[in-house]
Amino acid sequence: MNYSLGLVEVSALGNAIIMLDDMLKVADVEFVATERKLGGRLVTIVVKGELTAVKASVEAGVASAKENDCYKASQVIARPHEEILKFLHLDEDNEPEPTSEIAGTHVGAVAKKTADSDNEEDTGAAKAPARKRRGRPKKSE
Repeated sequence: MNYSLGLVEVSALGNAIIMLDDMLKVADVEFVATERKLGGRLVTIVVKGELTAVKASVEAGVASAKENDCYKASQVIARPHEEILKFLHLDEDNEPEPTSEIAGTHVGAVAKKTADSDNEEDTGAAKAPARKRRGRPKKSE
């Protein structure tokens, strides 16, 4: 693991986006995760890269957050332990398949291929599960 992680926590999602923009412009780091708590009122931004780049990026983020009076906390972790990567869902060995909850650009269900379906022709449409009727029961005639 030859990279470091930088975390900056601010209040409000809009402030986090402005801060992230400043962080990415200052140094060669990669935005890897965000965590929103309290309905987006508390947001943590996580970036990764070389130690010096991450430090510069976090310093820029802290300066931007303090300028907007929304700074809460920050931390730089050099060569993070692999268990921390699992906590942040960054472990490369067990990377989850994209779903609508973890990939903002994906919409709908992800069709999974099985060994049997490899031989079948792919129509591109997933079968919808049967839906149960909600509400009042139908009146019998």
